[in-house]
Amino acid sequence: METNDAAAGLRAAVMVALASVDDPEMGENLVDLGVVGEVEVDDGRVRVSLIPTSATCPMADLMVEDARRAVQQACPIGTEVDVYIDWDTKWSPERLAPALRERFGW
Repeated sequence: METNDAAAGLRAAVMVALASVDDPEMGENLVDLGVVGEVEVDDGRVRVSLIPTSATCPMADLMVEDARRAVQQACPIGTEVDVYIDWDTKWSPERLAPALRERFGW
């Protein structure tokens, strides 16, 4: 079991990594777009759910692969990384970072 400090540090590194990944269609990073759902860090494993902005997101596979690659680079060698699309959670404009919400007029 990872210590709380180690898990928190890794979670922070994962969020920084996800902020470096742009949505292939929107050209904005995944964190600011509010598509990052849950980030679980435990026992050498990181799980990240991504919430698509539409139910028919045509670039979901690319978004998952880009996010997985960035997260894997942020993690210690040997960390199991699972990034997946959460099709059950509905995305809404309230998830956007305030600056994006204002820019998009939401």
